[in-house]
Amino acid sequence: MKDKLGISYDDIYKELYDLLNGVQQISEELCDAIFERSSVLHFDKGEYLSIEDKECNTLFFVIRGFCSCFYHKDGKECILDFISPGSFCTSFYGFYGNEKSLFNIKAIENTIAIALSKENFNELKRESSEFVAFFNRILEIQTSKLEDRLFRMISNRAEERVKHYMKTREIQYLLKHVHQYSVASYLNMTPETFAKIFGKLNKDDA
Repeated sequence: MKDKLGISYDDIYKELYDLLNGVQQISEELCDAIFERSSVLHFDKGEYLSIEDKECNTLFFVIRGFCSCFYHKDGKECILDFISPGSFCTSFYGFYGNEKSLFNIKAIENTIAIALSKENFNELKRESSEFVAFFNRILEIQTSKLEDRLFRMISNRAEERVKHYMKTREIQYLLKHVHQYSVASYLNMTPETFAKIFGKLNKDDA
């Protein structure tokens, strides 16, 4: 069956199943339970999935598209993270703590996401130990990623940060989706500093 935008729900289900199994192998029964309690949402480029200082009661599984997580400071978007297909996103501070979100989540490209409400999330936790184990694995991955990023942002100089994320090919990947100034913000430096270092390192590798 397809929706009004021509999206096949069979295709979305398969992509969700592959996404979930990319985190940890799960049963088809659990995937069915998640899918049945979720909504398939479409976000146009520039549309917000979540807004800072507002309640965030939804967990998103990004199936297609690309998103950014950021907060506003002095009229600028300060990038915290990017969300690519196959990733999960929410404001965990708001989602778990019943607090207002600390940041925005915005679609950088047209995006399709599976949206699981907090109410349905809590139902799945009560009903399924498999879901609890699965989500604990998500939190392990998120915690490890955030610790690594925090370490590099605090302990590494600007050039070391650019070198690291060039080596992992993350910068090259991001530049296919966003402008250099967004990558610079993500790496916690000015656009001018990033452009100078990135140009120098590219020249050295040539």
